[in-house]
Amino acid sequence: MFKFRIPAVTLLWLTILLSGCSQPGTVSPVNQHVNTPEELAELELAKAAGSIPPQKQLHQLNAANWQVQAGSPQKAMMTLKAIDAEGLPDEHFADYTLLFANLSQQEEQFFQARNLLADKRMAAIAYRLPLEQQTQWQKMRGELFSLLGEDENSVRAFAALSTLTANIEEREYAHEQLWQVLTHVSPQYLASLLDTEPDPTLQGWYNLASIIRNNPGDVNQQLSLIQLWKSKWSTHPAALTPPASLMALQQIADSLPTRIAVLLPFEGSLAQAGKAIRGGLLAAWYEARSYGGNTPMIQFYDTSLNEDIAPIYQLAVSNGAELIIGPVQREKVEQLLAIPALPVPTVALNYLENTTTLPPSNFYQFGLSISDEARQIADRAWVEGQRSALAITPNSSWGERALTAFRERWTEHGGTLLEAPAYGVAQSDFTPLLKPVLHIEQSEYRKKRLQQLLGKTIDFTPRRRQDLDMVFMVAYPDQARQIKPTLDFLFASDLQIYGTSQLYTGANDPGRNRDLENIRFSAMPWTLPGARDDKLQPATALSPIYRHMFALGIDAYHLHQGLPQMQLLPDTQLSGSTGTLKLGDRGAIVREQPWAHFRGGRVRPAPQLSNN
Repeated sequence: MFKFRIPAVTLLWLTILLSGCSQPGTVSPVNQHVNTPEELAELELAKAAGSIPPQKQLHQLNAANWQVQAGSPQKAMMTLKAIDAEGLPDEHFADYTLLFANLSQQEEQFFQARNLLADKRMAAIAYRLPLEQQTQWQKMRGELFSLLGEDENSVRAFAALSTLTANIEEREYAHEQLWQVLTHVSPQYLASLLDTEPDPTLQGWYNLASIIRNNPGDVNQQLSLIQLWKSKWSTHPAALTPPASLMALQQIADSLPTRIAVLLPFEGSLAQAGKAIRGGLLAAWYEARSYGGNTPMIQFYDTSLNEDIAPIYQLAVSNGAELIIGPVQREKVEQLLAIPALPVPTVALNYLENTTTLPPSNFYQFGLSISDEARQIADRAWVEGQRSALAITPNSSWGERALTAFRERWTEHGGTLLEAPAYGVAQSDFTPLLKPVLHIEQSEYRKKRLQQLLGKTIDFTPRRRQDLDMVFMVAYPDQARQIKPTLDFLFASDLQIYGTSQLYTGANDPGRNRDLENIRFSAMPWTLPGARDDKLQPATALSPIYRHMFALGIDAYHLHQGLPQMQLLPDTQLSGSTGTLKLGDRGAIVREQPWAHFRGGRVRPAPQLSNN
């Protein structure tokens, strides 16, 4: 073979030239190019193009990893989608699955992530994988299944996760996450899981959750039941490493308030609201007594008798109140902020959503926030794949609050929003309102122009605008029963409608509710079949809004022992009649409500998200 040789003279000349560029006694460093992650990804893709399986897939997987390190997750997603994953060896298939699922969640493609994490091959090989991969897989599954409302699958994943680690903190995390899933499962669903579960570990978890959920007595009574459970399940993971939320019960048991003051209006425009809240609060108090619980003394104060809340508040404190619930009126809640220091924990039954004033310590806010519901609807619709929404809301203060909250959260996600003109409370014909918004008139105009051009009549079906995915609707049942048929008439029956809890207040009326078919809505737990004890149901004679107020009173009573748990562990979630309660920012107690939909005119729970 011919070899190129450099003459000796040339070599000597190059040596002199290079040494002249250096300082005497030093050697010039050779600058070597270091490939960037982008270049390494391209090199791997080039190798993949010239390789056969399984080397081809391995080079593609390496390229995707480099693209992630280069900050190009979308390029990595495209590379992963091009991989024939069946040709990957098991351990690399696990790498592919975990990377792809993680990127899918980051890109908010949650159902794609779910399909990857639930893959049959992954489930079959999981037990053979390195412990790190098994742990990551189960953790991702537990969190994603919980997000998508697949409670049973989430519980199974977290239970499996707790067996994979000897680290006490990791096991505590798994147990607490598992327990939080069980806190919002309905008693009816929990009973069905307990009846059908063959695995003894899961049986123990369901049994423990049933004890807490089905015995709403005081904390000391619950502790007694937990001790009885431990005596029967002494080797159970929850007995050896209890969830933090359960351990908190022991710490607060001896510090619960024994005297509660409730500040409500019993005269004037808010009298019915005050009486409904009082009715719910007393119903919960009597129920606790029926279970043999230690119930606190309750004293009611009429806030409609004074313009200023301060004298009433001070009177309640001087009478020995250790917890104050109320007031309801927004202006009186604002007056609480002017009190320099609140000597006892105070739970106002309203929200000051737009105030910039820092609330004092001991101040908490709890109520039926339409803004919370609107934000949760935006979150759920986004996870379900919706991207463009039409908002239909009333021209009222609560309608405006709902629209503002939905708009802010929806645009944060990156969605687009079209807002229909606000409708009047007495409006019954929604066609003039929605027809222009859906561009039906433009479609009819195109028909007329086409007929003029052709000079003859043509068969034509009007079309609505095609840039909408869903409808965000705020309405009471009577308005909703007009809006849904109007949307169907205007060729928008394919749009998924999401509603707030005002849509349903527990009145089972299949005939009339057929006009609400397929609507998904944020429900209050007390309205769902089997979700709550019949003893705590409001009277059917109450109007819809006051039935929800009754449920608010029930939860307000239970906060006397729930609030100390939240103060001790801010991530604690408590199952209530108005939703799952959690302590949020600025002392606000946030409600996360379950989901339901109308099927055949009846309301049915809909915990799992839908892949639209």
